Amino acid sequence: MYKIKGKNYSVNIGCDGHSVTVEGGSFGEITLKKAPLFTARIKNVDNGESVEITSAEPCRDVRVTEYGHVKTFSFIDPRDIPQLSVSVRAVYDELGISWSVDVFNDNSKWSVMEVTYPTPVVASDKFDLFVPDMCGFVVEEAGKSDYAYSRRYPGGFLVMQYFAAYGERDGVYIGIEDGRGAVKRFDISANEGKAEIKASFYGIGASKGANSFSLSGQSRWQYIKGDWYDATKLYSKFVKAHADWLPEIEADGRADTPKRFKEIPFWICDYIPNIPSQGDNKPMGLSAGSDIFDEGYWIEAVLKLQEELDVPIAYHVYNWHKIPFNIEYPHFLPAKDEFIEGAKKLREKPIYILPYINAGSWEIHDDEMGHPVNFENTGSRGAVKNEDGGFVIETYPQKTVNGEISHLANMCPSSKEWHTEINGLVREMEKTLPIDGIYFDQIGAIQASPCFDPDHGHTVGGGDQWAGGYQRMMARINAEKPRDSFYFTENNAENFTKSYDGFLTWMWLRNDQVPAFPMIYAGYIEMVGRCTIGKKKEDTEFFKFSVAESLLYGQQLGWCKADVVYNEKRLPFLKKMVRLRYKYTELFHCSELMRPPRVTGSIPPKFTPPALNRQTKDIKMEQILSGAWRYKNGEKLVIFCINISEENGKFTLTLPADEYGLENYELPTDFHITGNTCTISGNIPAEDFLVWELKIKK
Repeated sequence: MYKIKGKNYSVNIGCDGHSVTVEGGSFGEITLKKAPLFTARIKNVDNGESVEITSAEPCRDVRVTEYGHVKTFSFIDPRDIPQLSVSVRAVYDELGISWSVDVFNDNSKWSVMEVTYPTPVVASDKFDLFVPDMCGFVVEEAGKSDYAYSRRYPGGFLVMQYFAAYGERDGVYIGIEDGRGAVKRFDISANEGKAEIKASFYGIGASKGANSFSLSGQSRWQYIKGDWYDATKLYSKFVKAHADWLPEIEADGRADTPKRFKEIPFWICDYIPNIPSQGDNKPMGLSAGSDIFDEGYWIEAVLKLQEELDVPIAYHVYNWHKIPFNIEYPHFLPAKDEFIEGAKKLREKPIYILPYINAGSWEIHDDEMGHPVNFENTGSRGAVKNEDGGFVIETYPQKTVNGEISHLANMCPSSKEWHTEINGLVREMEKTLPIDGIYFDQIGAIQASPCFDPDHGHTVGGGDQWAGGYQRMMARINAEKPRDSFYFTENNAENFTKSYDGFLTWMWLRNDQVPAFPMIYAGYIEMVGRCTIGKKKEDTEFFKFSVAESLLYGQQLGWCKADVVYNEKRLPFLKKMVRLRYKYTELFHCSELMRPPRVTGSIPPKFTPPALNRQTKDIKMEQILSGAWRYKNGEKLVIFCINISEENGKFTLTLPADEYGLENYELPTDFHITGNTCTISGNIPAEDFLVWELKIKK
């Protein structure tokens, strides 16, 4: 038995000379269950047979070396496969353990397809599990939840690489600290009193024999005193020290993001009505206001809304092109004449126009309409190839002229043909259209895929080519970006932070979510809006809740329809929130998000059905919400309290005095400190807000 221990943790590792397992241990309140150090999938390159090997199964020999605070376990010839070995190295300190894994494969008959990082199986009588889905969320009482989740990284919904399991006082941070963002798959399950997180690294040179490689970065198990917030501080420290996706940042945020877009408090979205050549194809989920009102709505309602709000607004425009939606991509030009004329009229006001393009997919039937450069003769050379040699295809309900449903092939981010295609499209749009920026759909939303095409110039199978490929594509495009232009993409995949000015955070809509992502990335990138349209379009309570929470999370508000200007139940509250967001523009791009105050109030929460199809749990909408931000120079601390209900309420906010550094600020009389706990109590009017702006003592 080998013991690794520090101040508040211990891990017991059993070895019988032929296998190794974690036998137990603890990180504060969290105990460790028996588990292998790694699992791998290997493939016979001659017959395609796949075999799973683990550290818990016998191999010819296990060699253990120890020196200082380092232990290395070397697994020789697992499954009696010669010339194959896996080395797992643990470097430990008082706070935790850093694990690294190396694969040595000189066997030409076998290819190592996947290997997991060492991660613990955690358990406790009662514990919560943090998962980095979108902005981050907490699975409460995870051991009783029967929770299951599988996603590839980067891109998609799982946007960061760390987890946390904790009880009432403390627990464990589990981070895959890979600053290059290599392609991985995360499989998470929680049930029967325990939780397991598997992080699978796709083998470099996978599908080829004799492929040796090291897993990118390391896995880190570290004791935390606290909860998701404390785990996020650890991951933030890693990101800011080692991640290659962070842009340069100054005292007032990103230097390369135009000031006028840093100051945008509110966004709208819509699509321009179809013309005959588009048939019935349109962005179905957007439910365009122009389908409900008249064809000029997409201009006139926007002008009226901007006048009512009396602030600059940004307009995310879909269906501006003549080709059908989701068909004939990427041939977006030419634009509709009505788009050009309408955009010119809107831009006479402080209304910024940002059209949609799909920057990650090529529609495979585009040759039907006679495009000389098409998927068959060009796109297919740069499309992602899966392990079996086929294309990775996403289908949509829109139809081609021949009645085929849309088939969009994922393009390989390393494809030079794709880089050239998108760069050419962007430059032509900026040259010919009255626009203020471009939305690059799908880049942050597509789950990364290991690509097996040997002609793309990247390592076959795994590696960092997904994030790196798109970073190179955008570096080329950004090199000629107009000075006052704004580029943004779908979802908030961390790996593309330096490549864009903004992320469309439209899916921050789930129950039990927490602001982990803005806690790390506020100031590094603008986070744009939430989806309060589609299936939640008629839900006014959800609209108010989303707007209020968006402000507290540091997001730019909105991404709704301009028809809100006609909604007497929503517009007055929206005006207050937009103007409050506009007033505190500087705060949200040069400050840090504090641990959210705990709120108790006289108004009970309300519940609403899920906002997204993949969710099953109702959303709990607290009626009184709070958040706090501190300027990076420490000069000011700002605490917000918002009442979204239609009745006046009483509230108490509880926050940690030392963590907020309250001893350094001039405190109002309603701040009461006992020990390390500060409480603020009072009354708050219906659909209104309170703000405490604390200044540093002189």
